Amino acid sequence: MAPGHRPGVSFAREPTHREPMKPIRFALAALALAATPVHAQQSDYYRGKTIAVTVGYAPGGGYDLYARLVQKFMGKYIPGNPAIVVRNMPGAGSLTLANWLYNDASRDGLNIGLTSRIAPFEPIFGNAAARFQTEKFVWIGTPASYEDDAYSLIVRSDSRFRTLADARKPGPPIVFGGFANGGSDTDITLIAKSVFRLNAKFIRGYSGGPDVGLAMNRGEIDGRAIGMSSLLTLHADLVREKKITYLVQFGHKQRWKGLPDTPTATELADNDEDRAIIELAELPFRMARPFVLPPDTPAPLVETLRKAFMAAHRDPELLAEAQKLQIEVSPLPGADVQSILTRAAAIPRPLVERYKSILAEP
Repeated sequence: MAPGHRPGVSFAREPTHREPMKPIRFALAALALAATPVHAQQSDYYRGKTIAVTVGYAPGGGYDLYARLVQKFMGKYIPGNPAIVVRNMPGAGSLTLANWLYNDASRDGLNIGLTSRIAPFEPIFGNAAARFQTEKFVWIGTPASYEDDAYSLIVRSDSRFRTLADARKPGPPIVFGGFANGGSDTDITLIAKSVFRLNAKFIRGYSGGPDVGLAMNRGEIDGRAIGMSSLLTLHADLVREKKITYLVQFGHKQRWKGLPDTPTATELADNDEDRAIIELAELPFRMARPFVLPPDTPAPLVETLRKAFMAAHRDPELLAEAQKLQIEVSPLPGADVQSILTRAAAIPRPLVERYKSILAEP
């Protein structure tokens, strides 16, 4: 198996019918913006324009939900009040989007990406499918930092599995479902299986969160890994009717207030190395929904978009709608997202290699 290989991820360059932007075009765009006074850029540049927020997953999931919430409110905090549209570019656990944003998207402040929280870490893990350098991306921020959320391994309450100990017993395995290509659902499932030595079967190939949810509702699988905000969106009926059992929670060293009776992965780990693997798995949750710009986006436009992004997440109307949708809003600015990635780059290689080997399970 090739280094950095992620099961289910196609390393082939996807065909495109567009001519990639040439470096000279990037340079000309940057020069044109540089020649415009900063004040004019911030007050007039976006007037009459449309910003595209492109999501690396299919419509209907948690990432798409956050993008459409930002779409409604961010534009009024950008001078010139541009229109904002949401597009979807699913593929390879959002690497298709990240690669396009890095290599082909225009650097004019009109393209914003919403990648998976895992995608920025892929070059660190040596994934050859990640055709980008994370440190060259420009991070706008994240609307959620898991301050009021958690990732859980859940099962239907009518299954025979009540605890992780039940999932270790010999006999028919516990069956989890996940995406065809990476993402937190896949990673958390594989980390839990390895660290807690579960007798588990993992069925991949589902196109997105809603499809995994349907499989769980139909009884095709026993459970899945999922964030609580997405759980309340995709399985609201099961939560309301208390038809879900929570086996373990990720994202917090101490039990999250929303799941006080569910043990954390850290408290269930047997040794320091397993706890370090869990910490590495949890690091992306601090930047749970990362909004990002292509490299070399002009600094005045970056400043404008970062300010508008944070202002939108203080908007009382956005906060009220997020509460109705039952999704977390605990924003971090772009500089904080960058510091998380800097910390990840310093992780010892032996730990990274073990982490990669866990995720490489066929």
